[in-house]
Amino acid sequence: MRLLVLHGPNLNLLGVRDDTSGGRLEDLDAAMQARAEALGLELTVVQSNHEGDLLDTLGAELEALDGIIINPAGLFGSYCLKEGLEAAGLPAIEVLLKPPARESVVGEACVLQIHGGPGFEPYLQALETFGSGVFTTAQPEPKKPLGKKKGSATRGAKVTPITVLKRAPRREGSSETAKSLARAVKAAGPTKTLGRKLAPVEDLRAARQAKTLGRGGKGLTPAADLLTRALVRQKISDRLAGRLSAAELATWARSQYQAVQRGAPAEHGHRELLEESLQSLTLSNLPATRLSDEQLVDLLTRLDEG
Repeated sequence: MRLLVLHGPNLNLLGVRDDTSGGRLEDLDAAMQARAEALGLELTVVQSNHEGDLLDTLGAELEALDGIIINPAGLFGSYCLKEGLEAAGLPAIEVLLKPPARESVVGEACVLQIHGGPGFEPYLQALETFGSGVFTTAQPEPKKPLGKKKGSATRGAKVTPITVLKRAPRREGSSETAKSLARAVKAAGPTKTLGRKLAPVEDLRAARQAKTLGRGGKGLTPAADLLTRALVRQKISDRLAGRLSAAELATWARSQYQAVQRGAPAEHGHRELLEESLQSLTLSNLPATRLSDEQLVDLLTRLDEG
């Protein structure tokens, strides 16, 4: 997977005022290259203090890209950058080393925003998200290799949860990515758990499994390879009851999402809801987008109502 990393204005001065080692732009680029190599990603990294340069770079590299990581810095209110990302039609993640003073305009054109966190973690979490394969639905066509910036590997930072402020919907004309990750996590902050109160969920799952698909379909049993809301609900319930680990649920969701994107059958009238749910579950094992038990139950409810 080939990614373009765009650093906005004044990031060339990162760490200069503090005059501390390990906190400058070259250190950030080296840390990203090391993480990207571990994840099998290729990076082109560009920093500019000029909005037009960032847009020109995006246009010049577009044909060779699979995704974009952008830190607009002080340009977070730029409608030009927003339009450029929308026109590119690629999955983009906005990262900011600290939350902006107001809502980011650029982030409205991104599938995910990661704002704030210790050190360079927003960038590294963006790489982890792309590396999870959630945006990969088929084998890509051969592309020209992108140039890399030289940089020595740094020690891997400890992964800690990051505040995710917003997951904005993709605009019309984008590639086969999530139309919305906003519904995946309703609120950031301390994770709430449901303790051992799982009996109602189990009872609900059993009742839902008794339902059949379609209207007037008495006695019909879904095909074994048909993706249904009942199947996704069962997997979530298994996770809540401890029969599946978070990693196992994410792996299953990723495989199902990729199969549906390749044309596998899905429950009639609910394909979009199923795709969004599977993408949320695929990302649910990453620190920046981890779902709590309470949020999993909320997803169960939406699948039942959908």
